[in-house]
Amino acid sequence: MTEYHVYEHADTGTRHIACGQGYHLPEHISKHVDLVTPTIHFDIKLKREPIGSEKRDHGAKPGVGKSIGQPGSGVVIPKTTGFIKHILDELSQCDQFITPNCLRALYNFIYVPLAANKNSYGIVEYTPQAYVPEDLDLFFTNFSKSQVGQRPDLVGIDGGFVQSSQIGFGFNGESNLDLQFGMALVGKKQKITLYQVGDDVEGASFNNFLDALDASFCTFEGGNDISQDGIYPDPFGGYQGPEDCGKVKKPANVISTSYGYNEADLTPAYTARQCAEYAKLGLMGVTVLYSSGDFGVAGNGNLCLNPDGSQTGDGKLFNPSFPGGCPFITSVGATQLNPGANVTDPEVACEQVIFSGGGFSNYFPIPDYQKEAVDSYLTNSPPPYPKDIWNSTGASRAFPDISANGANYVIAVNGEFSLVFGTSASSPVVGAILTAVNDARLAIGKTPIGFINPTIYSAGFRDAFNDITSGTNPGCRTFGFNATEGWDPVTGLGTPNFPKLLARWILLP
Repeated sequence: MTEYHVYEHADTGTRHIACGQGYHLPEHISKHVDLVTPTIHFDIKLKREPIGSEKRDHGAKPGVGKSIGQPGSGVVIPKTTGFIKHILDELSQCDQFITPNCLRALYNFIYVPLAANKNSYGIVEYTPQAYVPEDLDLFFTNFSKSQVGQRPDLVGIDGGFVQSSQIGFGFNGESNLDLQFGMALVGKKQKITLYQVGDDVEGASFNNFLDALDASFCTFEGGNDISQDGIYPDPFGGYQGPEDCGKVKKPANVISTSYGYNEADLTPAYTARQCAEYAKLGLMGVTVLYSSGDFGVAGNGNLCLNPDGSQTGDGKLFNPSFPGGCPFITSVGATQLNPGANVTDPEVACEQVIFSGGGFSNYFPIPDYQKEAVDSYLTNSPPPYPKDIWNSTGASRAFPDISANGANYVIAVNGEFSLVFGTSASSPVVGAILTAVNDARLAIGKTPIGFINPTIYSAGFRDAFNDITSGTNPGCRTFGFNATEGWDPVTGLGTPNFPKLLARWILLP
């Protein structure tokens, strides 16, 4: 119980709803509530009008008036070691070249859809990131011949389109990776929806995408933030249509996003508003997946925190990601096969080119579903670091939740094959596997699995993942955290074992 007021900033006129004092939930209600918002926070960023008629500064720091799809924006994007001349789709070479068949072998993932017309899998991209149709066919020619000519179903949001004027790995690597592997793994029968968000002038943010899924989010708590989100009609001359509030009438059952911010890029109020919307999607039966990051315990760009909250390359405090720290999404980390290992050997935490993002949120409390697993980790494998360089309270949301391979992916980019690395690869792979689980359930008249975290942390699913017990996620001048038995802040609960996951989810209501 509390009393809310509308507060108005004296200079800008920006309004903010908050309670002036503390709040209280009756005991019989509190046990059913995970998040209360708004509360006493007055950390809302003040809205300001666009200055002049120039495009947003594409050299700005991430999260400050910047499209999340711009190359060099500091968000999660795959890394490459360059072109490769000779590739073989051989299971004996999965330690060097990850192909769809390698992933099928790693996770025992063999499935033919039975209810594809009832099922849906969505992959989100942010303009100017764009896939190249000719690259898609080159990939399919080598790894999934029946899909040559197949394309994702395009849903353009806020002027989103598959641009072709800017090319190169920085513009095409992410989308090509997500769609080539996502489509190949679900197969020809299962269509994939491509949510292409933002025009090629201003671009867009996660909030712009969420607006399209839920019209009410456009105005929830005052709507979008001009310093973070795309504003439409585009004041800089791009897409002149209205904001696409509620354009998507039925979201895909599984939605994978391979982009992310540093939590410190955004205010607690901004992240809480967005996180609440992910909770709503979960209640609607949508599984929301996000990459956990590629810099270990550091943030994007290998930035670490300073005591004053700033982010620098020489900072010493661990820098968690967002939305990875939101308790209502499923955060996906990265693993690898060690050089020389067989495809049947256990994977380890990814330590080639990238390091699996993981750690503890500075904004969000630990959810009940995760407490036992995190307590076990902190008790049995306490990190050997000063308690003031990471959130050592044991009371904060921990991530990632699960993982999948993120090293040595073979993708087609601009007519050639490249090796790529990143949790950007891991998320769409998990999305494909969960899409197959949904298909099996829909085929027997059951509902999609929706928000999976409380289920996968439950006792009944403890052996449904391949536990990763070796490797670390370095960053901020440390070795990071250790992968160990059970959940850990490097690889989460482990990688999916498809037959076991399917067997358990089929039995649930």
